[in-house]
Amino acid sequence: MQAVGRGSAANKNHPEIIMSVIRSGKAYANNAVAYVAWSVDQVIADCLGFEITRIYDDGTERPLAAWVAFEGQSNPDWVPQTTSVWPVQKFTWRDLTVRQRRDEASLRPADPVLKYRIRPVATMRDGLQPVPAPAVAQYTGAPLPLGYLDEGIETGNVKVTSDFGEIHAAFNSGILSTQWLTHAMEKTLGHVPTKDDVKAEIVKLDSPIRAYLAGDLPQLVKGLFDRLQGGGELYLALYELTDPLLRQLITQHAPKIHLILSNSSFDKTEKAWDLENDPARKEMHDAGLAEMHDRLFNNNGHIGHNKFGVYVDQHGQPQVVLSGSLNWTQNGLCAQSNNSYLAEHPELAAQFLQYWNDLRDDTGHFEQPGPTSAPTRNVQGAPLRITNATALPAVTLDTGALRLWKSPNTRQANKPAGNPALPPDLNEVYGFIRSARQAIFFAVFLPSMKGATSIVQEAIDMGRKDTNLLVYGAISSPMAMPNYISAQDRASGGDEDGGDAHDNHYEPSLFEESGVHIVRANALNAGDVVGNFEHELLSAGNAIIHDKILVIDPLSADGCVVVTGSHNLGYKASYANDDNLVIVRRNPQLAQAYMVHVLDLYEHYRFRGVQAELKHEGKRPWSGFLRTNAGWQNPSSMEIPSLAKYLG
Repeated sequence: MQAVGRGSAANKNHPEIIMSVIRSGKAYANNAVAYVAWSVDQVIADCLGFEITRIYDDGTERPLAAWVAFEGQSNPDWVPQTTSVWPVQKFTWRDLTVRQRRDEASLRPADPVLKYRIRPVATMRDGLQPVPAPAVAQYTGAPLPLGYLDEGIETGNVKVTSDFGEIHAAFNSGILSTQWLTHAMEKTLGHVPTKDDVKAEIVKLDSPIRAYLAGDLPQLVKGLFDRLQGGGELYLALYELTDPLLRQLITQHAPKIHLILSNSSFDKTEKAWDLENDPARKEMHDAGLAEMHDRLFNNNGHIGHNKFGVYVDQHGQPQVVLSGSLNWTQNGLCAQSNNSYLAEHPELAAQFLQYWNDLRDDTGHFEQPGPTSAPTRNVQGAPLRITNATALPAVTLDTGALRLWKSPNTRQANKPAGNPALPPDLNEVYGFIRSARQAIFFAVFLPSMKGATSIVQEAIDMGRKDTNLLVYGAISSPMAMPNYISAQDRASGGDEDGGDAHDNHYEPSLFEESGVHIVRANALNAGDVVGNFEHELLSAGNAIIHDKILVIDPLSADGCVVVTGSHNLGYKASYANDDNLVIVRRNPQLAQAYMVHVLDLYEHYRFRGVQAELKHEGKRPWSGFLRTNAGWQNPSSMEIPSLAKYLG
């Protein structure tokens, strides 16, 4: 991930090939996506964009795929070309095909080591080296011959992996609002896919669409169960359990499984609790598990929101823990963005196991509803809250350190109105946010209304205090956007955030202020479609971005911080929910992997958010085609140069 210096001397055969105008370039990666950024000192005259080539450590080269054609051309069948034909008109780029193929629903092998070459291109003219182009164009319109402006620059090597020492972290695709999914399923079904089509596909264990969307997450979970081949037992604390593969893994190892299963949400149609979990709950009770506890809150104030597992070896010693944002459902695996980590660390595993035991003991005072769909007044008891409020000792890792926080960890059972006290877990998290020096990245579902009393508002406040600080965030629910117009705002005809209170259908897609840039999950609807893009499916359920991620100063070896887990990163989770979060410090490779995931979400949804906002404002959206002049470098374009400067 190190920067590579400027290019070398000019090519003698092509006098206009000179030292590269690109000042520096870097690549970052996690297990699913590679992210490339490069910086320049000034606008590049005549530049039509950049060719980006992936170079493997064995010397194999592959120009990255591209789908968006130039003005005057058309790609109606969404056939991929390469960036040698349709260059990148940005200063950052996501290599989405580094693992996920686009010619078939399959993944490329894991753990490749590679780098990238970035070369500026222009309309071909005398003196330029021509950019290779296919002999036959698979699109309509006249080809635009391109030539290299200079020899470009290469990044340092990066490994596309989930392996970060004692911690393995994996991220799925889970984004339904993609042109690939629309076209792939349309070819199979003969029509644009609906929610029901996706729901039917992702429960099929042999479905390539399911495997493609889930990525490495099933293997990471399965890796926890594979430990049982050498003996030992698993202790699981789960919020939801519907996925057929994950249910199968539990029942296959039933005598070695200890399970705490909380209730799923309230069904407004049936006016009953836990209907989603009910089939699995019955299956688990009949499966002969070593131990099972029904942790049924069945009320709107509290949820048992954990999704973790602990492996205890044949000698009774905790060894490995699995946690993250992944609910054990088909939507969690395939139809939401999620992350999980597997930590091979006995001390951390012991802390999680103690938490499991505390949850089991706390469940002892719960009333058991009959039937399980009935409401209750169950809340976590004072002993659990008091125990959770005490900071656990930090765990030393091979690289960096980690602290586990468990919730609920406040004396009050519910978050009070007005000015609630800062919970102890978020007190430490906020301390790191306030110490940020360069950048903050986050991805969240719905931590709170308008982001108040959550890391969203805290990050915005820091961005306002320090305008040099970069803040990039992706949010799932429009209700968590800081400029959301609530029902109360609409009813009163006023909006404290300055939005359009009279537009009852407006939900903000963007929040941008100085160095703060926040998007919410969005899809291209019929009125947003431009160029050769098609209408997209946004979700197959409720959550879209389901991650709970905060990353601080990922490029700082000593200052980088990652916060992840099941905790929604708002006060309510600390006051009312069974949850966990870990704070990992001084592990830059892990921090950059989580940063890549956040930026993958941010950049995917920002284009869609811009289109939605322009449409709402009555302005002409982006045409959907590449510019045929250098005007795409205008600062008012969709590119945000400050991010490229920081990363490149």
